[in-house]
Amino acid sequence: MSVQTKKPLFRSPLMATQRMRMGDIQSLLRNEPENFMRKFEAGANSGDITLEGIRDINSLWRATAYERIDVQLPDISGQVRTITTSAFPIITGTLVIAAINARYAMIPTIGQELVTEMDDNKKVSTIVGISTLDSQKDEVKEGENFPEIGASEEKIEIRHLLNGRRLTMSADVISENELGNFALRVNDLTDLVALRIEKQTLSRVTDHNGSGSSPAEPYAYRPNGVGTALYSASANTPGTRAPSGNRVTNNGLSDETNLEAARTRLNTFRDDNGDRIGSNRSESQILVPDAKIGTLSKILNSEYVPGVVNEKSNWGPGGRFGIPMERVLSSPVVDNLSTSAWYYGAFRRQFIRKWKLRFEYVSLGMDTQAFLNARIAAQFRIAWDCEIGARDYVFVVQNLDGTTAPVDE
Repeated sequence: MSVQTKKPLFRSPLMATQRMRMGDIQSLLRNEPENFMRKFEAGANSGDITLEGIRDINSLWRATAYERIDVQLPDISGQVRTITTSAFPIITGTLVIAAINARYAMIPTIGQELVTEMDDNKKVSTIVGISTLDSQKDEVKEGENFPEIGASEEKIEIRHLLNGRRLTMSADVISENELGNFALRVNDLTDLVALRIEKQTLSRVTDHNGSGSSPAEPYAYRPNGVGTALYSASANTPGTRAPSGNRVTNNGLSDETNLEAARTRLNTFRDDNGDRIGSNRSESQILVPDAKIGTLSKILNSEYVPGVVNEKSNWGPGGRFGIPMERVLSSPVVDNLSTSAWYYGAFRRQFIRKWKLRFEYVSLGMDTQAFLNARIAAQFRIAWDCEIGARDYVFVVQNLDGTTAPVDE
């Protein structure tokens, strides 16, 4: 499994102002109050100051909870406004962000390697695919006008899906110095967020619902806004540029002949002029469930065809169609969808992960209704809004063991 280096999930929107005063918790607070949050955040991001490293959350509370600081916070419209709040949730919130980022970087995911990322603040994004229509003229005679390229537009919709979670730090956590348990909850939250995004991404890339035996929402492919099954074994489905369909049945992964069948099907796909697109080896990836990774590894690492004397494999090391193992993607999350279905093609050319809202973080302290109602000393909320959609159907082939569409396993 190949895993890309991840960028931090969160960046705090809060920025300390020149008026910040937090007492004498340490010499930096006493001597450089105007620089405290900047240096504190730098220490948290570098790992020098950690949530787990705070031994006495009670003392931190007493030193900072009643200190008021001015911070700048972007509002919904994007305008920056200054608010005055307790220093405690800002300090602990900075440590929570750093803990989440550190934890997230350690969680292996593959979804980010199968999509092209895009930011768009619309609930429904429209991707306009320009398909070139050529006159097919082989020669322009002297004195003739050069023919103009025509274009037909196909609009693909990608929708949105809002999600988020909230953490609370009760007064008991502070009074009883139970920060260790709270830190474990932060780790659990990070694991949950990473898994939610991974499951959503892989479910859409495989079009688990839309291409099921009984197609249903959410669909990964929405041409002109209409939910459409992305993978099909029928001719000219989901469109005429897939003359034999883009699902290969009875092609479970057992040897190189299955890879060859997928490659052959991929090479039947056409552009709008009816010309074959052809597969680009440098872009090709293989997505398999964890149950199949051992089999695939043997195929791609076998120089010769098993059972055939001295016949070199086209899919082995140095073979004509061999794929480096770093472009083989596998995850147990795929097994939740199917332990046998596998996929071959140029995923990033086909799938877009659209972010309406990148990971957003907000913290609040004791000067809120929650403290009055339930002695909640600090609250931390994260939210995100993203959806994954297919912009085309001719770059990835789905391969099934039999003829039945995958179901949850």
